[in-house]
Amino acid sequence: MSGTSMPPAAPPALQPLLVAAVIACLPVFRPRADDVVVPLPPVEASIFERIRLAALGDPQDLTEPLLPDDVAPPGQPRQEFEPPAGRRLPPGAKPGPLQQAIFTVTELPRLGDDGLGLTTLDTSLTIGLPAPTVESPLLLTPGFGTTFVDEVPGPMDPGLPAQLYDGWVQARWLSKIGTRFGIDLAVAPGWYSDFDNDTPQAFRITGHGFGAWEPRADLRVVAGLIYLDRYDVNILPAGGLLWTPTDDQRHELIFPRPRLAWRVAESPRAAQWVYVAGEFGGNQWAVRRDSGADDVVVYHDYRLLVGWERRPADLAASWRLETGWVTGRLVEYYLTDTADYRPADTFLVRWGVWY
Repeated sequence: MSGTSMPPAAPPALQPLLVAAVIACLPVFRPRADDVVVPLPPVEASIFERIRLAALGDPQDLTEPLLPDDVAPPGQPRQEFEPPAGRRLPPGAKPGPLQQAIFTVTELPRLGDDGLGLTTLDTSLTIGLPAPTVESPLLLTPGFGTTFVDEVPGPMDPGLPAQLYDGWVQARWLSKIGTRFGIDLAVAPGWYSDFDNDTPQAFRITGHGFGAWEPRADLRVVAGLIYLDRYDVNILPAGGLLWTPTDDQRHELIFPRPRLAWRVAESPRAAQWVYVAGEFGGNQWAVRRDSGADDVVVYHDYRLLVGWERRPADLAASWRLETGWVTGRLVEYYLTDTADYRPADTFLVRWGVWY
């Protein structure tokens, strides 16, 4: 505009110095002692979104089940890394009520004419509820299994049905007492039969009760009882030591399922473990014989296993593959005059996947 002159612009070399001088002259905010900081309101979450439950079957933390019995499904291994997005959860835990889904296949092939082949398919689903709080959760696990029997007809035929079934619902309560003690209580009513014998003999109630003491971070002492409600073994004492001397070693010296595990590989997505384990296998079913008589049959064996396990870095699916030798096999009938049958030794192959 005429009559108005614009101030001359500063040379480009002096412009950064002028900006710094203006900033230096601005008042500096310093909170006073009587200033009150008002926090942001908390983010509301449902009770299920706040549930943080531990994994099944892996006695790593006192909030986890301390020992699985033959009714409990195989356990999800602990997480080896922090989950994505910085969310910290207890080992193996999942947000929400769904805690675990498992499917396993176990094959014991028939070896020779005096052998007995068994193929078992198991599946289960675990739901977690606060009881009364998320620190003392109640785990509800319905499960179902089918066993296919492969036997040779003849004098050595144990007379087992072609298929055996077991269905059960387990209620398991976990709680901590202070920082070093924990308890694990479970009861599991179930139906074990060939679906031809529908008498009360097929109904069994199994369960367990355990206590644990953790004298230090790498050592736990476990003791308790497993109630199998079986003719051959009704109550089974169980317990031992769980020792983790390093992050790459895990010694589960716990009867009736001892296991020694070593981490052999690690990546940003998962850790790979190998292990040697022992196992007391078997089950009991109510069956109907070819003669029409109702009976109760018990099968048990002893297993020495080696396995490989993938433990994920997040809450993804995991899997396990194991094999080993099966000995001390015995088939017994308890309500009819039937001789005991001792099948030949065999080997085992088991594959499992869980989420």
